[in-house]
Amino acid sequence: MLRITKYILPVLFLLTISQGCRKDYFYNGINDNPSQLRNPTATSLLPGVILQSAYTWGGDASRFPALFMQQVTGAANQSASANIYNITPDDVDNMWYAGFYGAIMTNIDTLITIATAAGQGHYAAVGKILMANDLGQVSDFWGDVPYTEAFQGLGNSQPRYDNQAAIYATLHRLLDEAIESLEEDDGSPFQPNANDDLLFEGDLDKWLKFAHSLKAKFYLHTVKVDNTALAKALAEIDDGFQEGESAFVRFIGSNATTTQAPWYQFNTQRADIIFTGHLNDIMDAAGDPRYEVYYDPGDPSALGTLYGSPNSPVYFMSYDELKFIEAELQLRNNNPAGAAAAYNAAVAANLIRTINDDSYLTEVDRTAANITLSDIITQKYIALFLSPEVWSDWRRTGFPVLTAPDGNVLDGQLPRSLFYPSSEVRYNSNTPANTRLTRRVWWDAQ
Repeated sequence: MLRITKYILPVLFLLTISQGCRKDYFYNGINDNPSQLRNPTATSLLPGVILQSAYTWGGDASRFPALFMQQVTGAANQSASANIYNITPDDVDNMWYAGFYGAIMTNIDTLITIATAAGQGHYAAVGKILMANDLGQVSDFWGDVPYTEAFQGLGNSQPRYDNQAAIYATLHRLLDEAIESLEEDDGSPFQPNANDDLLFEGDLDKWLKFAHSLKAKFYLHTVKVDNTALAKALAEIDDGFQEGESAFVRFIGSNATTTQAPWYQFNTQRADIIFTGHLNDIMDAAGDPRYEVYYDPGDPSALGTLYGSPNSPVYFMSYDELKFIEAELQLRNNNPAGAAAAYNAAVAANLIRTINDDSYLTEVDRTAANITLSDIITQKYIALFLSPEVWSDWRRTGFPVLTAPDGNVLDGQLPRSLFYPSSEVRYNSNTPANTRLTRRVWWDAQ
């Protein structure tokens, strides 16, 4: 498995615009932000956007899906309300405004622009892969989102929303452009390297594999609305991650909270989520050995060492996820033998990634004669503990079969999208109406 050996503190490179004051009374430059990055370069922007992406993916972007999918349980305060789907636009505002749009994608867009202008094609390509990764997650949460008119600051404070079908076309365009660039020499002496590339330490081949893996995932999402998506997704698999490869960030875990893994920080600061629920139940009942690292052996309602330590990783995507994708694609393509082979490889890879022992595979392996979609998605649900992808899988497939908790406010239904955030509702007249959490996104066709 790829290990990240160099880390820096997460830094938000927020590009601010100062308002004017009369020069009669104030010295020149009084409106300048002393913490603002001056003359940003691609190499100075890259580590910050990777780390902030990981922090958001392991923060709100993990917690809401984990609550909805009963991988965790909200026990008190805001989390208890979210557990019964009593969510408001204010609850998701931070993830949108201070996370994906304000601190991540705006700066990725700047990275791409700066790198392109400087002739640093590989930096621009890496930026496009990161943009696709984050924009895809945003669209999977909300559906239609701003992109074409986004990232313009005061130049356009009310960007229009692109429909999700157009967003998905953009995701593939970004990834295709990145792949084409990475396959060529960009002629620049400045390349992603171990000092700024916190995912792959400058290994452009792994960035290529990440791009192909993302394309497979995004095509899989759309199989119900695009009859060409299945074949396109299958065509990406061989060029994606290979055994032991993943895109993840491991936090340094020092005493400074800004360096601690987001689930650890949340648990030590708020502790209003416990780790009981459907996932805990089925793993305990099955005697799954991953139970001992997912949960605390001394208190199975607490998060275990794998994802609950100050230096735990946050995964964007992994080889085992890609093999689960392949398994589902092969099954949908009427190839149960291929589906079973990919499924078994996925389970084995996840067992190695989590506990470094794949002997449990013999308890859950499948053959062409007995492999089912439920098998694939259930094991993927276990493998992708705390990943937002489990919510997308449930919306697409209906697995695992879940029952809404008592007291839920959706009449027994589970959420299928998020409300648009309050900052957008208040200040962007183009924001779609916040109608219901059961609203289906474009690829979640009935």
